[in-house]
Amino acid sequence: MVVVADGVVDAMVAEREAESQSADSLFVGLDFLKATPHTEGERRFVHFEASNDALDQEGERILKSALFADRAFYLEKGNIDLEHLTILGYRMVDPATGRLLIKNPRDYEIGLRVEVRDTAHVIFAKGEIYRGHEQADNIWHSITTQKPPPQPGVGT
Repeated sequence: MVVVADGVVDAMVAEREAESQSADSLFVGLDFLKATPHTEGERRFVHFEASNDALDQEGERILKSALFADRAFYLEKGNIDLEHLTILGYRMVDPATGRLLIKNPRDYEIGLRVEVRDTAHVIFAKGEIYRGHEQADNIWHSITTQKPPPQPGVGT
């Protein structure tokens, strides 16, 4: 098991359990703004929930045990991106022209996963956020300056 340093994940687990969110919160889309940021020197990191056994926004369930069992692949090939566009962006094609609707889907990659930790209710991941990358810098600014994170309104 890979252990995340500095007790950051332990604090996140305790906070989620105190809020009765341990199995109900999943960081996707705007929820990524709930990630816990920290720095190590000049390097920028986030700790976030990568998986739980609850249904996700698409009504799918990815068992945390399955994700944790495949953590070596997850760490080697995984990335941190916006709305999975580094993968889905290549499937978004204009039917009339055959051209991608997103100029460069790789631009939506904002960091890399560096550690994974299993807890009783969730899989937490630690990722490093790129520096000098417009989208990564914007996300970093959002998660470090907006307290509490913005909540989507009705109809958004």
